[in-house]
Amino acid sequence: MEDAAEDQFLTYRYDDQASRTTRSDEDRDMGWDAWGPWSDCSRTCGGGASYSLRRCLNGESCEGKNIRYRTCSNSDCPVDSGDFRAQQCSAHNDIKYQGATYEWIPGPYDPLAPCALQCQAKDRSLTVELAPKVLDGTRCREDAFDMCINGVCQEVGCDRQLDSGAKEDNCGVCDGDGSTCQLVRGQALPHLTPEQSLNTILEVPVGSRFLRLSAKGPDFIVIEAVSLQGRREETSLMSTGSYVIGNTSLDFQRGTDRQTLRTSGPLHSDYIVKLKYGGPKDTVVQFLFYQPIRYQWRETDFFPCSVTCGGGYQLNSAECYDIRSNQTLPEHHCKSYPENTKPTPKLKECNMDPCKDGDEFKEVMPRWEQGPWTQCSVSCGGGWQERSVMCVEEDSQGQFSQVEEWKCTHSPQPVTRQTCNTFSCPQWVAMEWSQCTVTCGRGLRYRVVLCIDHRGQHIGGCETSLKPHVKEDCLVPVACHKPRESLPVEAKFPWLKQAQELEEHHTATEEPTFVPGPWSPCSTTCGVGRQTREVKCQVLLSFTQTEVDLPEEECGKDKPLLERLCNQGPCNQLPGSSLDLQDHLVPFSDVEELFIWDYRGFTSCSVSCAGGKQTAIVRCVNQKTGEEVEDSLCDSSNRPLIMIRICNPEPCPPSWEVTAWTSCSASCGVGIQTRSVFCMRSLSIEQQDILSVPEEECREFKPAILQPCNQVDCPPAWETEPWQLCSQTCGGGVQLRKVYCKQLLSTGAYRRLGDGTCSGPKPAVSRSCSNSDCLPSWAGGEWGKCSVTCGLGIQRREQLCRQLTSDGQQMTLDKGVCSGLPSPPLVRTCRMIACPKHNKDIRPKGTHRIYVNNEKQTPNHRNDGVKRCPVLLGKHHIYIQTQKKKRFHLTIGGHAYLLPNTSLIIKCPVRRFPKMFIRWIKDGRPVASSKHLTITKSGSLKIPFVSADDVGVYRCVAGPAYEIFTLQLIGSENQSTGRRLPSTPRSTWEERKPTCYTHNIHLDGVSVSLLPPSGHNVSLQPRLREKLINITLQADRGEIEQEQASELIASLLISMSDGQIWTRTTEERTQARDSLHNWSELVSALGGAAVHRPRIIRQQQKRTMSVQESVDVNIGDSALLTNTTQSLTIRCPAEGFPPPVISWSKDGAPLHITDRFSWDGSRGLQILLPTASDRGQYKCTAVNVHGSDSETSQILLAEPPTVKLSWSDSSDPGLDFGRGLKAVVGEQVRVLQGTNLTLDCTVTGVPQPSVTWHRKTRPLDSGVVSLPSGSLRIKNVSPQNQGVYSCTATNAAGKSTVSTDLQVYTPQSAAGSRETPVLQPDLNRRRVLMASRRGTSVSIKPGDILRIGCPVVPDHKQSVYWDYNNQTLKEVSRPTHIQGPGLGPQYKMLVGGRVLEVYTLRVNFSGRYQCQTFINSTRETLLAWIYEHSNEFGWRFGDWTTCSASCGNRGTWLRRLDCVTPDGKIVPTTKCQHIQKPVTSAVPCNRQDCPPRWLVSDWSKCSTSCGSGWKQRQVSCQQLDARGAEKNLTAASCERMSRPADTEQCSANNCPSWVISPWGKCSGRCLGPTTTVQRRSVTCQHTNGSLYTDCDIRHR
Repeated sequence: MEDAAEDQFLTYRYDDQASRTTRSDEDRDMGWDAWGPWSDCSRTCGGGASYSLRRCLNGESCEGKNIRYRTCSNSDCPVDSGDFRAQQCSAHNDIKYQGATYEWIPGPYDPLAPCALQCQAKDRSLTVELAPKVLDGTRCREDAFDMCINGVCQEVGCDRQLDSGAKEDNCGVCDGDGSTCQLVRGQALPHLTPEQSLNTILEVPVGSRFLRLSAKGPDFIVIEAVSLQGRREETSLMSTGSYVIGNTSLDFQRGTDRQTLRTSGPLHSDYIVKLKYGGPKDTVVQFLFYQPIRYQWRETDFFPCSVTCGGGYQLNSAECYDIRSNQTLPEHHCKSYPENTKPTPKLKECNMDPCKDGDEFKEVMPRWEQGPWTQCSVSCGGGWQERSVMCVEEDSQGQFSQVEEWKCTHSPQPVTRQTCNTFSCPQWVAMEWSQCTVTCGRGLRYRVVLCIDHRGQHIGGCETSLKPHVKEDCLVPVACHKPRESLPVEAKFPWLKQAQELEEHHTATEEPTFVPGPWSPCSTTCGVGRQTREVKCQVLLSFTQTEVDLPEEECGKDKPLLERLCNQGPCNQLPGSSLDLQDHLVPFSDVEELFIWDYRGFTSCSVSCAGGKQTAIVRCVNQKTGEEVEDSLCDSSNRPLIMIRICNPEPCPPSWEVTAWTSCSASCGVGIQTRSVFCMRSLSIEQQDILSVPEEECREFKPAILQPCNQVDCPPAWETEPWQLCSQTCGGGVQLRKVYCKQLLSTGAYRRLGDGTCSGPKPAVSRSCSNSDCLPSWAGGEWGKCSVTCGLGIQRREQLCRQLTSDGQQMTLDKGVCSGLPSPPLVRTCRMIACPKHNKDIRPKGTHRIYVNNEKQTPNHRNDGVKRCPVLLGKHHIYIQTQKKKRFHLTIGGHAYLLPNTSLIIKCPVRRFPKMFIRWIKDGRPVASSKHLTITKSGSLKIPFVSADDVGVYRCVAGPAYEIFTLQLIGSENQSTGRRLPSTPRSTWEERKPTCYTHNIHLDGVSVSLLPPSGHNVSLQPRLREKLINITLQADRGEIEQEQASELIASLLISMSDGQIWTRTTEERTQARDSLHNWSELVSALGGAAVHRPRIIRQQQKRTMSVQESVDVNIGDSALLTNTTQSLTIRCPAEGFPPPVISWSKDGAPLHITDRFSWDGSRGLQILLPTASDRGQYKCTAVNVHGSDSETSQILLAEPPTVKLSWSDSSDPGLDFGRGLKAVVGEQVRVLQGTNLTLDCTVTGVPQPSVTWHRKTRPLDSGVVSLPSGSLRIKNVSPQNQGVYSCTATNAAGKSTVSTDLQVYTPQSAAGSRETPVLQPDLNRRRVLMASRRGTSVSIKPGDILRIGCPVVPDHKQSVYWDYNNQTLKEVSRPTHIQGPGLGPQYKMLVGGRVLEVYTLRVNFSGRYQCQTFINSTRETLLAWIYEHSNEFGWRFGDWTTCSASCGNRGTWLRRLDCVTPDGKIVPTTKCQHIQKPVTSAVPCNRQDCPPRWLVSDWSKCSTSCGSGWKQRQVSCQQLDARGAEKNLTAASCERMSRPADTEQCSANNCPSWVISPWGKCSGRCLGPTTTVQRRSVTCQHTNGSLYTDCDIRHR
């Protein structure tokens, strides 16, 4: 026990064996008994210590310690409880130290004695050790978890456990892995100038840690802190020291050339780090910090158990949330950070109690259910097939139902997509070419082309358009010995027959078409004969792929020929003649005929590419001379056949192909028509073979794919913004949105109109939301009384289980409902009055010092040594004044309702306490003797002529005991000051008794006394007496205001008759009624204001509107709202009797009390965190039984002033004196001397801004007049009027200033001379743009002065030469025009030629400026240049695009960017290509739940592969919510839409059949009875000719 002997506060009972733990074998071997129970925690919050003891069974020879510690009560204390060490220091405030009392605060940290109570006198350098040890649980130092236990600093991990070794990672997570933050480091090198003296270099978000920033250079560091509520605080770090910026402490060190900033964080505000100009040298900034990942995962609570008994399971999930706003977000925000790892769902058992008899239970874990695979997307070459996978759960009846997918995450989800038919597709395979059909000259050759599949089999299915050609021209390089060859080789016999066979064949199509049959053989064997053929009108039925004959009239009139001539050659050949095509052309009846038909070449090709046609030209020629003659001379019946050949077979070059325009996207405004444009390459015109190629191969200009349409104004229509977030997540909230009446114009812009312009009802601007009950939660009841009467004690309160219902009502539930939920703090510290001092102070008579363990202690309620306490002899009466009297003597402990101007003396009788030390307190503040309030020697309080300022709660304090007295006035003067009285600090009569002892006071212990006391034998009616006492007790408990209690008592007494108020106490009932108290006299005493209509008290003077964080206005005044407004109060004081009831409405709709809106009779209407939607007209209505009164106030949304300005320069082109010019304030105005100039300054803002004009560097001249419209009038402009004029618009929300530079010029006497501007010496000072050796390109606004510097040292002595667009400039010091074909800009040279100044007003100044000089030391030539652009255009934000989605979680919209001229005219975007576009970020829109819809899956394969069958698909009712999750709904939710079919008839033409060939020849001679054999082939084929193997063998 030697370890515990030094701890006097530790006690141990060796006989408490029941509370001991089982000792271990090791302890038993070493002689130790088992450990005892853990003691109570040393603290109730903030981390305390608990201990456990054990005894040594071997005397004192046990090895080890007999005491052990652990941490406890690790939850954080309430914010208002203060620091634990500071509480211990402040406990010595009333104890004198060296003859004086001090206010003690914790002293500086001493590493040698971290657990001693060292305190420092406030605002002094005195530091004293007030106790050798602090209380257990006190932190060793503020920035660590280590705590003092028994005077020794013990190491505590960040998990609040002793010696755990747990440390916070760089992100501030205890024992974390650093995955919740990112290291940000970098360097900045800003260039500051006196003109641009401030620049932002770094933004550090809230929550960042370990910020380190080092700056080397002369510039100063400025930090702007922006809180999450938008409050800004800017601090300049000028000297070394510690700073608190944005509620975060940081250390700053500043040396001669280096500055260092450090803070461990976390930052409680966003830091914007800036540099402020401090010298010409640049400052290098290096920084490092750990930035928290904004979107992080957090685990949800476990979902309800799957069963109520018998053992079930519970799952939890993970959600993504914003650490800044603590709002839940869609998961893609967290998935964008690779550091984020989504926690896997956790599974645990629940409700393991067995079910009662008869309860059927079947528990089956949810599992994945797989659907069939769909048909492969392709038949070959690799495709995809999918299947549905859903999470299903089986109930106790064996029925399956689909549930949320997270319930199945305990097992991996099966794949929903896989590859299929990965084998290669059939391809065309070409065999070897045959020999050429001729032995000399040009001929033909052929080859066989087959369709081969991946198994090498010959089947169908290849793409016909890709089939290689089977015939091509060939050339044998041998000269043919024939003098004249006029016919193509292909047309000569015997290839004539082949050419005829190659003629175009017709087949039936889906349209009725004439289909000719083959030609019959020639009717003769020699000479000229005839051929016939059959022509049918046929149509192809696509469903069955069969050809059907139709009547000929269905095919039209273009019927092919049924008959033609044929020539079989001469019947008797002449000797020496050759059988060739020339002979066939001669009529055989007359060989000597002079004129014959002959081929004379071919026509030009029909196309230039992709396979055209050429027709052989047939002419009638003179056989003898070979000349062409008229065709009529030849026999037309012998005209040769038409010969056609293929030409230009090479593919065409790529070209653009377009589709037809789509229908217009809008019926008005600006619609869009689109079309598709493809880059195509034609391979074969005859086969319509077209190949799509990349667009880069088409060289022509691509045709437009968009064009505007229906450019007319739309009729006005309502436009709604998305619904805002619900005001509450549960318990019934409100959603708001904005509704506008807008008109879409033909220009694409929107015009805002009044609501009366739009037809139809206006869409709703509000709707209810979150109409569901909130989850039950623990809440705390009212705090009880303090456990002590002086010094530091504790307060406790009851734990209540409450639930907010969907209608906004708070319900108190059974405590078992909230079992297991987190509880609010139920205990807190409280500080009472200082206890009496017992050292050298004067003690009240009859008190004694008390000693505990031979130490001096202060007597208080915790020490049993206190024997006698002061006793206050208060009377618990309710005093009601019924008649006027000058003075009353009342006793402490009661309530008084007095008439105004009555003097009062409150007596405070006390025992065992000197009356000279009695103190008085009013409304929590000490009362000092003054002209109005006097404390007598006997301790009484005198109040002469009681007024409304004297109303309140008075406390008589006698050492540790006190008693209170409440004073109220009867009548309207009680509210004259309009202030709210504090509620009584004691909630019951019991708590208002002296605190050294307690006794219960019930209604019977309280009496009602009438002032002055009545001499009649009457008393109040018992029921009235009870009502008066109840009203008073309600005011004590804070249930009603003290003023309301006074009004209720007055109205109650005035409204009753004398018989209802009084009752006689003796038999003398014959006395007249008027001998009783007449309360009608009291009415006149109250000023006759007891019964009248309500009247709202209106202020005589209107307040000026101002911008404040807390706005407080009277009814009838207007108020302004800004984004910094935190609260708004509209006071509506009203008078009347009975007291009127106040109600409020906004824009005609009644208001209801919510979390943001509240009101009562004294404070008026209060609106917390007002938004733009709160603007409107608010009406206050006061009503009682006699009538009503109302008044309104307008709440406006503050808009800072905006000045309409002009970007273009204005000038007066005329030379007539006295003419007028009107210009808009903005850039430069250039006028002729003598002009009357009016500068318009059009301003907008709320409230309407006031306009003032001033002139830079000097006051306005006498001839300059500011007009009431805000314009500035300058008569007869003279050179003295030129200068910079500024228009300033000011209102409560801010101010805006726009300046105009006025230049005046005079006409020269010489004819034809140009204008000479009167230049100002201080005209627009601009920074110098430096040229460089590599060249610089900048943009300058016309009108600005351009100064270009040559990059040389300041003491450069050599001459500097300037060129403009390769034209040398003269060295001049006065403004001179650059020589050229046109009027060039004026220029002059400054600083010895090192700077070139160019004036850019109304001239073309764009071009290349170049400087050239010699470097002093090396004579090396320096050549530097800069290119200036005229910045005549700029980007401007236009209208918002249409939201990309109407609902769900993917809707966004963007601001359009327009390229505009300075006067705002939109021009093509190519004009702004050299200007960087401003960044536009997507803004969420239409983030709301989608309406229910039918969702269908893909069709399954046809149930049969041949003929008619059925195919199926899944149809379900689903809804996409605002978070992007798909929710399955019942079919009833989608009833308003027609349900898609889930089955459909289908047919498949994959019907193979047996195909037979003709019988072959007999295998033997057909003579005699011998039997021989004939054979034929039988194959299984598809209708397209491909081979199959699945024909029915029974039908073979």
